[in-house]
Amino acid sequence: MTAVTGQSKAHPARPWVVLALICVPVFIGSLDLTIVSAFLPEIIVGLGLPLQTSLDDSAWIVSGYLLAYAVSMTFMGRISDLLGRRWVYVACLLIFIIGSVLVATAHLGPTDALYTIFRRLGQRPDRESVTLLAIILGRVVQAFGAGALVPVSLALVGDLFPAARRAQPLGVIGAVDTLGWVLGHLYGGILVNFFAAHRDGFRQLLDSLGLSYWPSPDWRTLFWINVPVTLAALALALWALRRVPMHRAAGRFDWAGALLITGALVGLIVGLGANIEVSSTTATFQELTRIPSYAGPVLLLALALFVGFIWVERRVKNPLIEPTLFRRRNLSAGALVNLCVGFGLMIGLVSVPILVNIRIEDASKLSQAALQAGVLLSALTVPMALAAVPGGWLSDRFGYQKTTAAGLALAGLGFALMWQTWRIDLPDAIIALEMLLVGVGLGLTFSPISAAVINSADDDHRGVASALVIILRLVGMTVAVASLTSLALQRISQLAATELGSAVADPTQFVDEYSRITVQVLGEMGLLGAAICGLALVPALLGLRREHPAPLTQTGEHRAVTPGD
Repeated sequence: MTAVTGQSKAHPARPWVVLALICVPVFIGSLDLTIVSAFLPEIIVGLGLPLQTSLDDSAWIVSGYLLAYAVSMTFMGRISDLLGRRWVYVACLLIFIIGSVLVATAHLGPTDALYTIFRRLGQRPDRESVTLLAIILGRVVQAFGAGALVPVSLALVGDLFPAARRAQPLGVIGAVDTLGWVLGHLYGGILVNFFAAHRDGFRQLLDSLGLSYWPSPDWRTLFWINVPVTLAALALALWALRRVPMHRAAGRFDWAGALLITGALVGLIVGLGANIEVSSTTATFQELTRIPSYAGPVLLLALALFVGFIWVERRVKNPLIEPTLFRRRNLSAGALVNLCVGFGLMIGLVSVPILVNIRIEDASKLSQAALQAGVLLSALTVPMALAAVPGGWLSDRFGYQKTTAAGLALAGLGFALMWQTWRIDLPDAIIALEMLLVGVGLGLTFSPISAAVINSADDDHRGVASALVIILRLVGMTVAVASLTSLALQRISQLAATELGSAVADPTQFVDEYSRITVQVLGEMGLLGAAICGLALVPALLGLRREHPAPLTQTGEHRAVTPGD
């Protein structure tokens, strides 16, 4: 039973204005997911740490953000159902600001605090290593705020727009989120290079203003920039959401379920390498994350925790994720399709940089190759983000099923062409065209999948459903990186052994042959991508239907709370 009290559920007069304002923090949070990858070596060198031995530890600046980003999604969607979307959104922004300040000042107060703790524990680590740890912890705090912004924003669309009009605004959020994480490395690289190139000019400007004690702009400045921008977004969000009624679901937060699913998700990501770095333009299969040696036990633990999560959710009165949600065809079908979309997306993101770098004939052209890979990747990522918006319009006009199926078919065509055409001398124009097909195809699925899943949930579970949309795509991407790397390396070894025989023991003598074999394997990744798209067509065609949410059977009640509550 559902009780409604207080203000009516009428939506604000300008929901698109509200949507535009809440998209700003979504973009900033997703931008910071990949921003550090552009200047990670500079952080290490700036701290005075040895680059060769510190890269693995510093990689947690990216991986720690990813983990916290994913963990935050698992329960903040549900918290927004229980406490109301507005205040959870505001709390997420404040957490993100605190994390940004912690990263920007990591070499000062945070390092002093951590060093004091280590000394009390009887340890005296290098101060530079402690500063690196402080940066990682600051990034984790950032991600706890940023990770929840996307699902809470998606849930807010459900509060702002009626079910029949949600696909387009959901597409906008999907586009903004995607643009953020694909442009993060570019934004970070451009600004850090600009600061370095004009360091003397900045120094003179600061001195002339009597601010000689201020350091010249560097990578830390990027995190200081987050503060005023996010504060402005916070003020605008409070103003924009003042007329949006807040729903609060009855019941309590499921701490046991939250701990179990968090442990399972962390185990999965760590066990598979804790990396979905989507911005590398210098990758090879050997340099991508391999499944670590400890993967077996960690993945088994993740599976055990997930089984325990299911067992708990079926028995508690107020589960974190209501199991009966998955009885709804749109939600279960959309979840499966999104898992496949995440997997397929990583095939494109991984394959293009490897192909470009294989074709390098001179090591001095690495920077040129990085630029070329970045341009070709933009042929995938930018159209994908932009296609999310017309995907919403097509969903409203033709329905979830047809729009999703058309997108998967288009992406499958791009992958199939990749399988048939990729050779060592393939022109860049053809690569860009194929990536364009894949990007537009996958982008068209974002809106209908989000709308299908979110519209399947009632008001009490909209935050949870919104989180599922993002988490499952993230899981698909994570599984793809580890599995693609392992499969590709095994396939390369197999083909090399067959074609080169005993010569495989000395690959440096057969560089051209290995390059050709690697490109052949990249083409086969295209075949796998086409197969994944074909597999996703099954739940898309059989499961997705246009429907409106009906209330779940509840043991409690929820109430609509007026803005003044």
